[in-house]
Amino acid sequence: MKLTDLKLLSKDTIIYGIGRSSTQAVQILLMPLYAAYLPADEFGVRALTMAIYGVLQIVSLWALDQAVLADYYKVSSLKERRKVVSTGFTLGVIMSLFWGAVSFAFASFLPQILAVFGQVPGDGIWGLELNQAASILKLFSLYAAFTPPVMIFLSYLRSAKRPIAYSIYTLVTALLRVGLMILALVVFKRGLKGLYEVDAILAVCTFPVLVILVYTQTKGIKFSFTTLRSMLKYALPIIPTAAFGWLRNLGDRFLINLFLTEREVGIYSYALNFPKVINFLLIVPLGLAWAPYLFSIKDRPDLPRIISRVLTYFLFAAGFALVLLGGTSSEILRIIAKLPEYWEGAHLVPLLVLGMCVGGACNVLGTVIAIKRKTVYFTITTLVSAAVAVLLNVTLLPVLGLWASAIALFASYTAMLAATLLLTGRLITIPFEKRRILVIAVTALTLTPVLSWWHFSSPITGLVVKTVVGTLCYAGHLLSLGFLLPEEKAVITSRLRNLIKRGRRKR
Repeated sequence: MKLTDLKLLSKDTIIYGIGRSSTQAVQILLMPLYAAYLPADEFGVRALTMAIYGVLQIVSLWALDQAVLADYYKVSSLKERRKVVSTGFTLGVIMSLFWGAVSFAFASFLPQILAVFGQVPGDGIWGLELNQAASILKLFSLYAAFTPPVMIFLSYLRSAKRPIAYSIYTLVTALLRVGLMILALVVFKRGLKGLYEVDAILAVCTFPVLVILVYTQTKGIKFSFTTLRSMLKYALPIIPTAAFGWLRNLGDRFLINLFLTEREVGIYSYALNFPKVINFLLIVPLGLAWAPYLFSIKDRPDLPRIISRVLTYFLFAAGFALVLLGGTSSEILRIIAKLPEYWEGAHLVPLLVLGMCVGGACNVLGTVIAIKRKTVYFTITTLVSAAVAVLLNVTLLPVLGLWASAIALFASYTAMLAATLLLTGRLITIPFEKRRILVIAVTALTLTPVLSWWHFSSPITGLVVKTVVGTLCYAGHLLSLGFLLPEEKAVITSRLRNLIKRGRRKR
């Protein structure tokens, strides 16, 4: 992998990271707020409705956001590219409005629907009074109606390689969400309903702006059935993939609620914010830059070596994140969560974070399947992972409680990685840097449990000490085992010399 390739990929990764990661960073920034103003059972209700939104997003988008990215590079003229974006966005808007209307009708007739299943109005739903549940679901339907097309707009910006515009849009909307959430929870004391009010306000207000931006860029509505057929040929095999992915990533909320309670759903969902840190700092930014970059170099002879080197660098960063987040989860939870019931999820964090690291490796390798347009392989890998997740949750939840869902998440991603390795091996031969990967795995998997079992009476002291010790041990162990390649040592040495020279000049 050439240094110029690494610089280009790193630059785009950082810029995309500032943008897309900001939406996930909102969830992390709001963690202390949620744990102070929402009991675990109400946070569980929030997690369940967001899982429902995942289903609505699948049936609204039909994977057209991914088809835009693929077909944007398939055509060559600017006119045809505008047609791709306009066609995908228009259909996405129509389907989102339809399913939003269905959701609103469901909320409006909720008493009658519950009566069909033998429930009386006093029973409520998810531990909420019926009127409260109905009003929340109506607000949720507005969010579901106007939000999914955002994904197609963002895919267009990625395809056009406009990371600055991408980052500005996502960063501004993320900051607005943080501000409105603080007003809803802290100032106006709106509680759980306030979260959905913020969702609805942002969705309704940003949708017209989104429409104007897209159709300005495409010079109006240019819907084409010919273009749609080409896009659906790529996208339709991805829909089952998205469905199985939802089953693996979000379906466990309903299984936990089935075998346990909304409170356990809340504790588990809150613990999942730790792997989200890796997701928004590393996996999402890299994925957003990696896919367009790989499409643009798909015919280069050194493609397998580039994939191998990027995988190693990803695992190096993921291993470090596992050590820090998995080792300090107890201290972080005690610092940010005002309600002690959320602390119960600390023991789940290392396994959840490890699962996210394995999932990130799947993303790096899975892009090979995308550039070879073998999207049916995605269906196979996600089907395998979803089957493992559901099977383990159903069999272990009654016995192990929340441990079952953490085990199921890790095992499902591990099964997915095994399937991905098998299928990508049929498309391309990747010269994996096995020794370096093994060094990363041994170091991270040894340090993480040691740090997590090391307890301090003061969580702040523990966080600082564990962070310093974990960083020094991780870096020191890798260096002592000769992790760095000669060319990497040369680059690092050169950069250090340049920094020293600049420092001397300033003096």
